[in-house]
Amino acid sequence: MYRTDGAKSITHNSLHLTMRTAVSLVCLLLMVPLLGTFSAAEMTNDGTSITITGNETWDSANPIDLDMTVASGATLQINAATTVTQDVTITVEQNATLAINGDVLGDDLDAGLLVYNDTEINLNFGDLSETGQVRIHLDHVIPSTAMFNITIGNETRDAVGLDQVDIPASLDGTPLVVEFDIYYFFSTQVTSVQALHSGSGSTAIIHAEDLDHIGGSLKWNTASFNLDVQGTLTVSDATLGGADLACSGTCTITGATATGSAPIHVTDTGSLTVDASIFEGSRTDEDIIVHDTGEITYTDTTGTGGFTDAWIRLLSQRVLHTNAGNITVHATGLGYFGSTLDNLTDENGHVNYALSEHARIVEWVDGDGVYHEENAEILLTLSTGWGDYSTTVVAPRIPVADAAVPLPYINVKSISMEDNKGYTNAGLSGDVVVENTGSAAASGVDFWCYVNGVDQDTSQLVTTLAPGETKTIYVTWRTGTVGVQSLECKPLIPTILKPLTEEITNVNGATSQDVSWTVEEDGESQPWVVFSLVLIVLIAGAWVVSNQAAKATIEKSKNNQEEASTEDKSYLEDDDIDADENGEEDSEMEDSSSEIWG
Repeated sequence: MYRTDGAKSITHNSLHLTMRTAVSLVCLLLMVPLLGTFSAAEMTNDGTSITITGNETWDSANPIDLDMTVASGATLQINAATTVTQDVTITVEQNATLAINGDVLGDDLDAGLLVYNDTEINLNFGDLSETGQVRIHLDHVIPSTAMFNITIGNETRDAVGLDQVDIPASLDGTPLVVEFDIYYFFSTQVTSVQALHSGSGSTAIIHAEDLDHIGGSLKWNTASFNLDVQGTLTVSDATLGGADLACSGTCTITGATATGSAPIHVTDTGSLTVDASIFEGSRTDEDIIVHDTGEITYTDTTGTGGFTDAWIRLLSQRVLHTNAGNITVHATGLGYFGSTLDNLTDENGHVNYALSEHARIVEWVDGDGVYHEENAEILLTLSTGWGDYSTTVVAPRIPVADAAVPLPYINVKSISMEDNKGYTNAGLSGDVVVENTGSAAASGVDFWCYVNGVDQDTSQLVTTLAPGETKTIYVTWRTGTVGVQSLECKPLIPTILKPLTEEITNVNGATSQDVSWTVEEDGESQPWVVFSLVLIVLIAGAWVVSNQAAKATIEKSKNNQEEASTEDKSYLEDDDIDADENGEEDSEMEDSSSEIWG
C-alpha cells in the first residue's frame, strides 16, 4: 500500500478474503458430482420403468428394455440407433416431445412372406460350405388335406405335416431358387430361411422382410413395441421398425422409413404429416388409418402399394339423429364399396346407417396414390296422416350428425263466435282462423273442439294448408249444457306424429269468447213462429198462384178445343148447304130436260 520508486502500488488481500475464495472453490468442487446427479435425475430408472422428466439427448446406443415415459414438459432426442425390447411401451405425454433422428427398431420384427402357387424365393448365402441344407420355416403345420411341395433345383420336399422343411442344396455361393407348388386355400407365411451346414462358420438366416421374392406378399403380423404419442413426435431421416404407433397428438415423419410400423393410427384428436417417406409393409390393408376427424397431410411418399392403401379415413360409427321416430332411411353409395342400406329410425329418431367397416371408410388414397371419396346420399321419409314428408341429404362424414325432415306447424290463431248468447240444442256459428307456419304442406288436417277437455258437437272442420298459408273455416257449435262456456279448438295429431306434438302445433290451440247458453223460452220462440207462418203463407200463396195458373191453362186449352170443334161443325153445315143447293140445281135441270124432250 506504499509506492516504491514510482512503481504501481500493490494491494495485499486480507486473510479472510483469501479464506473465502478457498472455501468457495472447495464448495464448487464438492458440487460437481451433485450437479451430475441433478442432470441424471432428469431420467430415472426404478427397475420397472424409465421416466424422462427433463431435456435428454442420446448420442450413443441406449437400448430401451423397460416401459418408458417422456413426461409432460420433457424432451427426449434420440440421435443414435436404438433397439426396443419386445412388448415395451413408449409413452409421450401431452406437452412432451420425442425427436427420433436415429433408427429405432424393435428387436423382434414379426413379419412373414405370404407364398402362393408359383411363388419363387431367390437365395444366396455366400460361400459357406460345399453342401448343406436350406431350412424353410413356415408359420403353421401344413395339414394332410393340402398339397404343398417345395423345390430347390432337383430336390422336392412335401411339407404336409410339417412347419419347417429341410432341402439339400449347395451353399458355395451358387444362387438358389426356391419354388412352391401349392394347392391349399389357407394363407401360409415363410417366416425365415436358414442355411445349415457342417462348416465352422455361423449359421446364416434371412428373415421374411429381407427375402428377395417373386409372386409373394410381405405380411407384418404383430408389432414389436408400442409408441403412444399424446404430445409431439418427429421422425427425421431415420427408420422406425416394428412400432405400433398411435398418434393422438402431433406427429411428423420426414425423409423416414416405416418398416413393419404400419398401420399408423391417427386418433380423432391427432394430426399426422408425412413427407418424402417410405412405408414397407403393413399389418392391415392400410399404411395409415385416420380415425373420425383426425388430420393428415401426405406428400411425396411411397406406400406399401398393391392392395394396401396409403391411408384411409375410418369413422368409429355413422349415426344420424333425426327429428322423428319411424323415419325410413335409404342410404346409397356408402363407403369403400358404395354400398346401400335401408333402415328405420328408433323411437328417439336415431339410426345407425353404416353396419360394416367398409361402409365407414369415407375417403382414402389407394396403393397407386390416387385419392378417392365416397359419393353417398341418404333419403329420409316420414309417412303420416297429413302426407309423406321427405328430404335427401349428403351422407355426413362424421361419426354423429343431425338431419331433419321438413314438417308443417299447424296453429289455430283465433275462434270468433257470431254471438255471445246461444240456445241449447240450437246451433251457433263462428269463424276459426288456422295457419301453417311450417316448411311443409299438411292435407286432411282435422280440427276438434272442446270445452274443458270435453269433446263438443260441432260441424266437421277439415282443411289443407300449404306452407305459410292462413285460412278461415266455419264452425257450428251445438250444446245441451246451460251456462257460460268458451270453445277451444286444436288439430287432431296423427298417431305417428304424437311424439312431435310440440314441434308441429301450438298445443294450447285457441279459445273463443265466452258464450252464455240458455234454454229457449216460448216467448223467445215467437219470432221463429212468425217466420214459420210467413213461410207457410208464402208457400200456400205460391201454391194457390200455381194452381190458378194451372186452371187457367186448362180452361184455355178447353176453349181452344171447343173453338176447333165449332169450326169443324161450321165447315160441315156449309157442306150440307152446298149439297142441298147442288141437288136443287140438278132437279131443276132434270125438269128442264124433260120439257125439251117431252
